[in-house]
Amino acid sequence: MSLDGGYNGSFQQAIANLHIGRDQGLQEGRRQGHEEGRMQGYDQGRRKGRSEGRSEGYSEGWQEGAARANEKLQPLRDMVRQYFGEAVQLRAQVQHQQELIELMHAQLSRLAQAGGAGRDVQHAELTATIATLQNANQLKDATIEAMEKQFQSTSAQSSLNTRQYHCALVFMRAAQGVLEEFVDEDTPEAEFIREQFGARYQQQVAQSLSDGDIDVAPELDEAFQRLLPGTQQFILDMLQSAARR
Repeated sequence: MSLDGGYNGSFQQAIANLHIGRDQGLQEGRRQGHEEGRMQGYDQGRRKGRSEGRSEGYSEGWQEGAARANEKLQPLRDMVRQYFGEAVQLRAQVQHQQELIELMHAQLSRLAQAGGAGRDVQHAELTATIATLQNANQLKDATIEAMEKQFQSTSAQSSLNTRQYHCALVFMRAAQGVLEEFVDEDTPEAEFIREQFGARYQQQVAQSLSDGDIDVAPELDEAFQRLLPGTQQFILDMLQSAARR
């Protein structure tokens, strides 16, 4: 009886331990699965949010940058329109004076065929007037030609400046995107990149200030903040992160 009772007791204890172990394993599995799922979901959400944020920021920055570039180029375009308007007016004046010259030539022909007193005086006066008008027309023609060349040069420079700005913006966005990927994690490599960026950036700022290319560092420039707020914030984050280390 004692052996049988002892056996039954051990068997029941084993069953109880099995249930306890199963419950503990189930709870631990759920906890671990929940934690892993939460971390994975967090990581995926963070990456998706960063990607969507970068895409949205790129689009907004591009549009605002283009608007700002157009604003900067507006005086140049106004000058082009002014050149064009003045050239049109000069052409009209030249055409009018050319018509006067032709009328005076016709009058000279009639004087040459007619006789009478005072013919030579009138002929001389008309000839002098024609010469004056012709000289004025030649001067205006030269002015128009110079204005047209200036118009073409200014228009080409405006278009070139816009294209160069867009090219620089494309490169900057690509480089910024790559840097953001590298420094996203807190790793020794990311720390090294932040430090290198901070050092190189400060060198470039100092050189540009010395050369007169900029008046203030981009991270402190209010106009740059309005133009490319995402890029300015990225610069600030990189500098602050490097300074904390």
